[in-house]
Amino acid sequence: MSTGVLGQDRELQATVPLLEECLRHAVRRLRTRMLTRSGTDTPVRLVHVRLMSPSELGEEPEVQQGAAWSPFQVERGQATGFIVFEGPLLERLTARLFGDKEGLGIGLTYERAATDVELRVASRMADELYGAIEAFWPGKPAPHLIGRPAAGNRLGVSDAGFGGGVVACVLECGPEDEPMGRLTAALPAAMLRGLVSAADTSALTQAATLRRSNYERLLECEVEVVVELTRLNSSLGALRSLRVGDELALGSMNEVQAVVNGRPSFAGEPGSCNGVRCFRVQRRMGTIPVIA
Repeated sequence: MSTGVLGQDRELQATVPLLEECLRHAVRRLRTRMLTRSGTDTPVRLVHVRLMSPSELGEEPEVQQGAAWSPFQVERGQATGFIVFEGPLLERLTARLFGDKEGLGIGLTYERAATDVELRVASRMADELYGAIEAFWPGKPAPHLIGRPAAGNRLGVSDAGFGGGVVACVLECGPEDEPMGRLTAALPAAMLRGLVSAADTSALTQAATLRRSNYERLLECEVEVVVELTRLNSSLGALRSLRVGDELALGSMNEVQAVVNGRPSFAGEPGSCNGVRCFRVQRRMGTIPVIA
């Protein structure tokens, strides 16, 4: 089942806000467990939730080498899913467990399979994530996830083995400015059927609020930002008569505007910093158009 077909599944689309809220609570618990285990605080955050097929996930470059795959089974319904850990994340987490507080590891090429120690780290982390997802599941009864030991291969991932597609929940570990790597929980679509009708009122309310205010998916969108010194009116004749050395009066230098997608959005002052022209924002003039 392709991403396009899954994207048209309204029932699955409706579960995404509920799942995002569940995972935001789950990653906080996972972060606490990791701190207890390693003695070093490792931030964990939800990057995004997206509908895709298992084969599409398996083809992503980040999970081609050095990754660990931790399969699980949903107790009711016999559905299966998996968590895949990127090689850089496993190496850095393992380094932290052995006293490297920065968790930088040693080899970052990942032209190798995950080691036995890294597979054990992946298995334990996956079990903790299963428990956290169950604890904060928005519907009752919560699904019980039964994990199996992580493996260093792709588990023969194919669409045929995971009927109905998966919902890929991407988590990132480490500081935002220097991430350690990602793990992706591929929850079977069958596990999410009926979730909206089974969710309690508070979960639905939180999901509705999140859906209205969550702009995270748009933050990577590119917009055109133009910083204007001024705008002036002139006749065509005056412009035609301009010669080298003539001056155009641009008005006050106290304030200029930054225009985003054609709409004035910020006001500030022009200047320079470290030899580079810059613009210092002094006030917001309106909502940024791309997320208005």
